[in-house]
Amino acid sequence: MCQMNKSDVLKRYEAGDFFKNENLEGIDLSRVNLAKADFSEANLQFSEFKDTNLNESNFNYADLSNADLSGAILKNAFLVGANLTNANLERTDLRGAFLSGSTLCSTNFRDADLKGAIIGSPNWIAPDAFSPYTDFKGANLEGTIFGETTPRGASILGAKLTSAYLYEVNFSESVYHPQQLEEAITNKIVR
Repeated sequence: MCQMNKSDVLKRYEAGDFFKNENLEGIDLSRVNLAKADFSEANLQFSEFKDTNLNESNFNYADLSNADLSGAILKNAFLVGANLTNANLERTDLRGAFLSGSTLCSTNFRDADLKGAIIGSPNWIAPDAFSPYTDFKGANLEGTIFGETTPRGASILGAKLTSAYLYEVNFSESVYHPQQLEEAITNKIVR
């Protein structure tokens, strides 16, 4: 469990410190400004970042499993290789974010804005029969880049895919309406 509290983190952030490899499991950092913070490789399981400004922050290879980032602002943030299993990113602003190689299993992206985000070769894990899908219902995926991937256990029903670039994407293990792909830019798609 985390030894630091919200006040400790904010003091260190204001001093320009990094949180790389820190154990911040279960910490509540909701409704604060942590733009450009470095949480790379940190343990952030069960943490809360609700409505937090995390613009351009670094979460590369961080463990965000079971974290709540609902309503957070993560524009141009780095989540490369991050574990987002059971993470709640509902209504999160992920425009221009980098999620390549991240682990997606029962991740909630409902109503999130992923316009221009890069989701290249993520590690999709199909949930068991009693767990929810990775859910993009109502998400804005306009201009998002999906590359060389097979979304397993994912539902993109109701997501906006206008001008999304889908390169070598295999949707055979996803839930979607074929009409959704009509406004996307596709290359080597398996339906």
